[in-house]
Amino acid sequence: MRAVAGHIAEIDELINQYAKGWKTTRMNKVDLAILRLAVYEMKWDEEVPVGVAINEAVELAKRFSGGDSPSFYQRGTWKDRTLCRRG
Repeated sequence: MRAVAGHIAEIDELINQYAKGWKTTRMNKVDLAILRLAVYEMKWDEEVPVGVAINEAVELAKRFSGGDSPSFYQRGTWKDRTLCRRG
């Protein structure tokens, strides 16, 4: 989590840019934590394939989040694959 914490500003900027109709300030804290981890893995963790990061986020959301969150993960933030470019 320290690695994620070191990139919070960049991660939140990306989430705010790509999450259609959502801002980090409005998100459930569980959803925000899951999204932050997934975005970190997609952008900076070379050991985790992008598809795996997305699938893990969906599974975490199914287990720990409420409401419509898992479908939000599938159709939301990373639909635009430019978010997934590493570097």
